[in-house]
Amino acid sequence: MSETDSRPFPPGARWRFFVIYISLFAPYAIITPYFQQLLKYLNYNDIQIGAIQGALELMAVAAPILWGVLADRLSAPRGVLAFTVILSLPMFFLFRFVNGGLAGMVVAVLFGLFYKPNIPLTDGMTFRYIRTKGGDYGKIRIGGTVGYISFIVVFDAICWLTGGVTVRKLIVEFSVAVVMQLASLLLVPQFIETSAASKNIAEKKMTDDDRSGFLKLFLRPTFLVFMLAAFLGRFSMMSYYSFFSRYLDDVYGVKEVGWIWALGSLCEIPLIFYSKRIIDKIGLKSFFALGLLGCVLRLAGFSVESNIWVVLCLQPLHCLTFGAYHCSTVTYVSRMFPAKFQGGAQGIYSAITVGLGGLVGSAVGGVVLDAFNYTILYTTFSAVALLGLVICLLFVPKQ
Repeated sequence: MSETDSRPFPPGARWRFFVIYISLFAPYAIITPYFQQLLKYLNYNDIQIGAIQGALELMAVAAPILWGVLADRLSAPRGVLAFTVILSLPMFFLFRFVNGGLAGMVVAVLFGLFYKPNIPLTDGMTFRYIRTKGGDYGKIRIGGTVGYISFIVVFDAICWLTGGVTVRKLIVEFSVAVVMQLASLLLVPQFIETSAASKNIAEKKMTDDDRSGFLKLFLRPTFLVFMLAAFLGRFSMMSYYSFFSRYLDDVYGVKEVGWIWALGSLCEIPLIFYSKRIIDKIGLKSFFALGLLGCVLRLAGFSVESNIWVVLCLQPLHCLTFGAYHCSTVTYVSRMFPAKFQGGAQGIYSAITVGLGGLVGSAVGGVVLDAFNYTILYTTFSAVALLGLVICLLFVPKQ
């Protein structure tokens, strides 16, 4: 662990980043629950909606790498992030003016190009700051959960009071969220360096030697085996992210599922907040292993179709399957790369795990569910998480 990993944020910086993460997840509070509904209101058919969702997942693979590496090369993480945030809004508007088909796919690609990299770009910018100035990622990352839940509650309340969800309300709320996210970037602390060496980290453009060094770091067997374990963890949890709402409806007849999702998100807050303290106590590798163990237990529990109360009792495991998994993996990546490579490193991590893992996991899960049932789906994906846990315990080195 580097010296900066043990230092707190400089005065005032923690609350700046906390607000940045609140604003970062405000647009996701619209897109995650309501994007498919929006497309349906705009008269896209099921095939078109599926194709657009697939295009967005493909961009979750490509876009974080493109923008992350560019942010490192220009030494301008805030500027690149602001550029993607600004352009995501007009791309979102375009869904209202095209009628599916090829035009809809083009718009989906453009929207994904600017929308999908926002989280890894923000994480890269944050860890670039933490690696040079110090700070506790968990204490600010809970801002994302707070913003996500709060914005959902506010939007649902507005819709309830004004006659329900409409296209106009979705577009207006997404616009407000994007403007809020853009404004929050004004709070990014300046990199006031105290030595020539740290100044070079903030100002130096990426050279050919830098690119070669980044590639060598990325191709280290220790990093690749970590990425494999992280990929398997994300792959396994796509059986939750892609099919959990249908599972609740098909198996238990629960149609109003938002509060059950929110229960999981609420449970992640304490663990994320104290993640640094936990990592200091048990080690980063053990924290990562706890996240994977949570995936094994949670998905295995879903495979036993018994009672809705069993499902509710399993939801607090979200603190491990997301909280421990996410905080451990992004911190692990940050420790394996110097500050000047954080944008590209977090981008590649996100592309391989969130992007490719999400795309392949969702596709395979659909095939398994179509051929068998939810019991087989969750049993199989629990076994995938178990494989990731074994790889983590046996081959991932401590950091």
